[in-house]
Amino acid sequence: MVKPLWRIADLIDLHYFFQADETLRQREGESVLAKRDRIIFLAKIEPQLGKADEIPPRLLVRKWLAIRRLQYTQEKGQEGQVLPGTVWQELTALGRGLFFFAGILAGAGLAGTFLIYSGAAPLNVATYFGLFVLLQLLFLGLQSIFLLYRRVRRLPMESSVLYVFLGRLLIKGLDGVRRRLQRSLTGRQRLDLAALAGGVQQRKELAALLIWPAFLLVQLGGVGFNLGVIGVTLAKVAFADIAFGWQSSLQLSAEAVARLVQWIALPWTWAVAPAYPSLAQIEGSQIILKEGITHLTTGALVSWWPFLCSAVVVYGLLPRVVLLVLGLVQQQRALERLHFATLEIRPLLLRMAAPRIDTNGVTEKIRTRQSQSSSVDLGAASGPKVGMPALDAVSGKTSWWVLIPDELYEDCPLPSLLALLRPQIDAASVQWLRIGMPGTMATDILAPLPDTAEKLAGVVLLQEAWQPPLRETESLLRQLRQRIGATVPLTLALIGRPTRQTVLTPVTSEQLLIWNQKMQAIGDPCLYVGSLVQP
Repeated sequence: MVKPLWRIADLIDLHYFFQADETLRQREGESVLAKRDRIIFLAKIEPQLGKADEIPPRLLVRKWLAIRRLQYTQEKGQEGQVLPGTVWQELTALGRGLFFFAGILAGAGLAGTFLIYSGAAPLNVATYFGLFVLLQLLFLGLQSIFLLYRRVRRLPMESSVLYVFLGRLLIKGLDGVRRRLQRSLTGRQRLDLAALAGGVQQRKELAALLIWPAFLLVQLGGVGFNLGVIGVTLAKVAFADIAFGWQSSLQLSAEAVARLVQWIALPWTWAVAPAYPSLAQIEGSQIILKEGITHLTTGALVSWWPFLCSAVVVYGLLPRVVLLVLGLVQQQRALERLHFATLEIRPLLLRMAAPRIDTNGVTEKIRTRQSQSSSVDLGAASGPKVGMPALDAVSGKTSWWVLIPDELYEDCPLPSLLALLRPQIDAASVQWLRIGMPGTMATDILAPLPDTAEKLAGVVLLQEAWQPPLRETESLLRQLRQRIGATVPLTLALIGRPTRQTVLTPVTSEQLLIWNQKMQAIGDPCLYVGSLVQP
């Protein structure tokens, strides 16, 4: 079995290192991070994998994470400090064990209570079957209908109120464990746990991924419940005197019950012998109140337990095991769908890929990234960011498109606009596109854009920030994202109120905050919101 490239614990550690790097950047500057990450790439990654533009971002970042973990272990390991991802693994393993054993105790307790047999009257087969089989089938059926509905409607699991609620319960449970453990932990370990809880709640993709661990916990509880029921039933059969009978006010004949039992037992008739009671045994175990139990035979009364245990295995245990495996597969698929092109990861890719001047005198080409050290981030970690990001392509994509609204195009000096964009993009790769002409459909406006994401390095949309965000702007951004793909950087370059001299003016902090908050509702991790002109 191929080992998965990414796990949830890896994402938590990645976020932890990004937090540490942000603190280091604010204290010592961008150059320290740039030098460190460039050295990591040249010394450790490039000899194994080749050039940065030939390595998929998910693999490149994973290699970087492995090296940073090794460095952390060498620096902090002797002090007993562990990474938040390790804490997550230990807590989830503990949670899985607790849910599994809680399920066993619940199943064993309920079955043990039901299977108390005094000898006065046989245990009712229908009650056992309804309680431990039909009730579980009802819950599984509702769950299957729910999943099928979401699949037909193409609704993601993270939009489910139920599983989002379970995910939040998991977060709160982990936070509760953290608070209980604080007294026995060192100050550094408490900070690590706080970073774990905060990172999980801030990262949108982590919150979505936590739905699947919550789903898996439910299935583990179900597996444990069925094992508890089966275990107690077999123990009662082996070490105690137990008898099952059936009765009904519907005037069912023994022949009808026999046909129903045979139909239910179809899935295991090939593997279990005897798979179900015979007609004679069914007749011999029918309880008739006015006749008492004197007519019941011992062989008939003990013939039901293989059928009942097999029913719990097939209709209770196996579906839970299937859902457990399905949850594991879907969780891994969700991890594989992460595109690693968000604003938080993109600067790391650029630092590893960009040549620099070495302090030892080895001169290489310099790429200026003024915006990375001067931008101000006012947004949440999962939403669009304030500040113009570095827009040069990480890979071989060289085509940049700048979209200018019709009402600004005539008054917008393209050379000045190009000068403002030049620190972020290669001037030779810019394509200008006039949008919003009266009477033109949005699909026609976007028609000149390349039809494949591979031909695009990114798209810049110029907007006036002094005007409030409109629904038309949100609609245009969504149409742009649909056309250019999920991972192509899309930048909203904001300008302020025009003056007599120029339309390229800086925006106020209030305008920037309003636009950032409005654009967060779109939920696009590769949408960047920033001021084109620095005040």
